[in-house]
Amino acid sequence: MSTTASAARVREWSGEFRPDRRAVREARAAARRLLPRLGYRGELDAPVLIVSELVTNAVEHGSSPEDTALLLRLSVHPCGGLSVEVTDGGNLPAGPPAPPPHPEAESGRGLFLVNALGARTTWEQVATGKKMCAFLPLGGTVPR
Repeated sequence: MSTTASAARVREWSGEFRPDRRAVREARAAARRLLPRLGYRGELDAPVLIVSELVTNAVEHGSSPEDTALLLRLSVHPCGGLSVEVTDGGNLPAGPPAPPPHPEAESGRGLFLVNALGARTTWEQVATGKKMCAFLPLGGTVPR
C-alpha cells in the first residue's frame, strides 16, 4: 500500500487484491477507510459503491483463475474529484456497452449504476489486461 502526492497535488493510493469475491468486500472497506485520508471531501457512499461495482466486474468478467491480482487505484484530484481505476488480468476487450438488463434480471446493472451516480466511465487495454476507470466529480458535473 502506498500513498503519494505529486506536484499537481493528486493524492493517490493503490493496492492489490486477489481476484475473487472477497476482493469486493475488501476493496469497499479500503475505499471507505482511505478516501478521507487522501483528502476526499465528498460523501463516501457513491465512491464506495463505484469501487464495489468496478471490482465486481473485474472479478466476474475480467479475471481468470490464473490471475494473481486485481489492482485498485484511488486518486483524489485537486478539483476534489475522484478517479477509481481497476486493472484486471483479462485478455478480452471490454467491448461496446451492454444493453440494459431485463427488468427482472438479478445482475448486469453495475456500469449503469456507476454512470447514474454521476461518474464518467472509460476502459482501455493495458499490458497486463484491462483497466476500467470511473471519474466522479465533487459537487459538479462530469467533465466531457
